Amino acid sequence: MSKTHKKPWWSPIAHFGAHGFVGTIIFLIIMVPAVLLNHLVQYLAKFGISDFTLLILGLLEHAIVLVDAGLFFVFICIGAARAIKEFAE
Repeated sequence: MSKTHKKPWWSPIAHFGAHGFVGTIIFLIIMVPAVLLNHLVQYLAKFGISDFTLLILGLLEHAIVLVDAGLFFVFICIGAARAIKEFAE
C-alpha cells in the first residue's frame, strides 16, 4: 500500500530558496580568495614586482572569478529547472 503524499505548493520555492542561499554562500566563500589576490597584486605592484608575475597573478584572479561565476550560474539554472519540474508534479 502506498500513500500519495501531496507536497505543499510552496515546497519547490522553499527548496529553490534554500539551495540558492547555500549556493550564494559557497560562491562568496570561493570569491574571497580572488578578492584577496586582487589586493595582493595591487600591493606587490607598489614594490616593483615584474609585470609578468603581476600578469600571471591577475590572470589567475580572473580565472577564479570566471569559473566561480560560471559554476554559480549553472547551479542556479539546475536549481530552477528542478523547481519547475517539482511544480509540474
